[in-house]
Amino acid sequence: CFQQIEGFGEYGFPESHAASFALLVYVSAWMKRHYPAVFACALLNSQPMGFYAPAQIVRDARDHGVEVRPPDVNYSDWDCALELPVEPGGEAALRLGLRQIKGFSAADGDWLVAARGNGYADMDAIWRRAGLSGGALECLAHADALSSIVKARRDALWAAKRYATQGRRGRTSRRAAA
Repeated sequence: CFQQIEGFGEYGFPESHAASFALLVYVSAWMKRHYPAVFACALLNSQPMGFYAPAQIVRDARDHGVEVRPPDVNYSDWDCALELPVEPGGEAALRLGLRQIKGFSAADGDWLVAARGNGYADMDAIWRRAGLSGGALECLAHADALSSIVKARRDALWAAKRYATQGRRGRTSRRAAA
């Protein structure tokens, strides 16, 4: 038995590694306790990690009092972000990023954000300025990311289907879209 234990001691969990890991756990726990919105935002932007699904992180953030705002074409960037609270002195809210929308590409997200300017008034503005395809518009509609311009998700889905037959509007360069 002694020889087996001695052999494990050669490559086992070194004390320095244990101390480093303990420090990371402590700092993470402190951040989650005192800044739950910041903690959740950082975890979501670090995905995929393989530990927790984004839905679990969002649910846990809500359980800890974080206001979680959905992805939206007029407010979201590609990554999740913190937004000012509605009430002065309140906690920051977590705005989900476009990266959380299943099937929505980073390239389409870049174009959408770059062409946003002062915002999109309707889906036609998104199609014209950002040059998104009908499929990308459908992804946004399924995720209810068009709620700032189309109040009902079903109406947004029907409107997105109109663009599916029109294809993608030409893109010349990112600078032209901005």
